[in-house]
Amino acid sequence: MASKNKVEEITRNFLQQHGDVFNIKVYDFENGVWSAEAEVSSLAGDHVRKVRVDDKTCEIISVE
Repeated sequence: MASKNKVEEITRNFLQQHGDVFNIKVYDFENGVWSAEAEVSSLAGDHVRKVRVDDKTCEIISVE
């Protein structure tokens, strides 16, 4: 089972592959899925990315 801190760590580790990560916010838990968002700064520009993480497996379900 994931915790808010674990979801933040998973989000940071994944998004760091794409640039510098700032302001991670874990903002929702519903139906076994955590939702988080973070600002990512890369050569392509700054973007807000939304990440969904499965509570049981701690795997990323989607990234927008």
